[in-house]
Amino acid sequence: MAKNISTFSTIICAAVFSLTDYAFAGPTHSGDSTVTHLAFEDSARDYQVNIRAQLVDSVAITNLTNAPTHYDDAMSIRLFLDGHFTQALHFDARVNVNTDYTNRDIADHFYHPREGIPYNKQSDKKRTWDLFAAKVDYTLDPVTLLAGFDYIEFGPARRNHVILRGENATYRPWQDSTSRIGNPAPTPYFGYKFQIGPVEYTQYATKLFEEKNKGKYLHAHRLDLHLPKSITLGLSETSLYGSTTEPAGTNPNIDADSSGREFEWAYVIPFIPYIFQEHLQGDQDNISLAFDLRVRTLPHWEFYGELLWDDMKSPTSMFDDSWWGNKWAATVGIARDSLYVGPVRLDMLTEYTRIEPWVYTHHKGGGYTYASYAQSLGSDLGPNSQEIHAEVSATYKFINATLFASNVAKDTAFGGNITDIHGPEDATDKKFLADETTKRYTELGARLSLAPWNWMNFRAGYTRFFGDYEGYRAYATGTLQW
Repeated sequence: MAKNISTFSTIICAAVFSLTDYAFAGPTHSGDSTVTHLAFEDSARDYQVNIRAQLVDSVAITNLTNAPTHYDDAMSIRLFLDGHFTQALHFDARVNVNTDYTNRDIADHFYHPREGIPYNKQSDKKRTWDLFAAKVDYTLDPVTLLAGFDYIEFGPARRNHVILRGENATYRPWQDSTSRIGNPAPTPYFGYKFQIGPVEYTQYATKLFEEKNKGKYLHAHRLDLHLPKSITLGLSETSLYGSTTEPAGTNPNIDADSSGREFEWAYVIPFIPYIFQEHLQGDQDNISLAFDLRVRTLPHWEFYGELLWDDMKSPTSMFDDSWWGNKWAATVGIARDSLYVGPVRLDMLTEYTRIEPWVYTHHKGGGYTYASYAQSLGSDLGPNSQEIHAEVSATYKFINATLFASNVAKDTAFGGNITDIHGPEDATDKKFLADETTKRYTELGARLSLAPWNWMNFRAGYTRFFGDYEGYRAYATGTLQW
């Protein structure tokens, strides 16, 4: 078939000054799909390729208790490519190339995954780094084949996913550091999805990164049941395992010392519960079970929840604090969307998250922890933490304003860090948010977003912290897209 290749008009863009809401870190999602200045397609639109680019220059100002005021400036170029070859084959790719400047000292990075996303230190105050993601899917009804190097997200939570958070990232004062990139990292995967009527089944096999030349793997599958009245029930499992990453003799748990693991192909077989599959493979993997619920029965209202069982003696022992291994996390929320007051649209959200001690950790160490590139695959709050968050936003034409408030508690005691390893001589009970070791703070803030044209937008914001973290953080974001 003859092709009618067309190129849409292009515009010349100048640099724009902007500030991001996370130091050094910017979103890696695809550019605005309404901007198609450069697109190629055939006359029947069976084949289409869209190319977009963004130019960003970022600055954040942070002043917190017991830390000097710091200024972080980040410049980035972002490229996006998406489209389809036939109506069955779709693809999406993007890349960020970043240069960061700061008045703080930047730590050396040796490309060890345990140090986080890699970067190149150019000087004491400058570093460069890049991040990419890509995915492709091919549909053969009722099966869709999946592959990529991208983010995986499970659950309906809007702020704190406790199952798999995907690309979501929230600024946490205790994580503010120049020694680590704040973004979560994508992961290579392959998988498939079945959808027959109201039943949808999705499965992934992925590779994680903890230590150079040592395998670490995650398998995840979920079943979604789409019920009447806009109710969706979700059931998911994950299996995580890898080679020992700690030096020989340093992990007190005998079953963790000097063990090597390879990719387990049995987990790729669909519909088999991981908890049963693990038993046939020696009962040695990190298995979790999760449930989630989304209810949209009332127009413009959404009720949702996620519950993760990281480990449990039995379902009835969930609230038994006498055993440290009763590990669970939950998020519940309610949202009201698209409430119009005259020409202004209001959107509201309230969400509560609780994560018990030791959640996401494993007694075998880094090869089994719920993390990749030093970032939690679940909530970035980490184990032994709690947050209640509320926000309201108003949108009028191209202007959006948001007010928000959060109350956060984070226990710094043993069992509150994802890298903590519980040993045979450690206490067998657990304590949620012990008074003497827990940091508590409240944050109040506002954001303003302006998008007068689809090729340019600007955001600004201010957050004030009260409590064990005292101070403020100011930012703004401007994006120029071609």
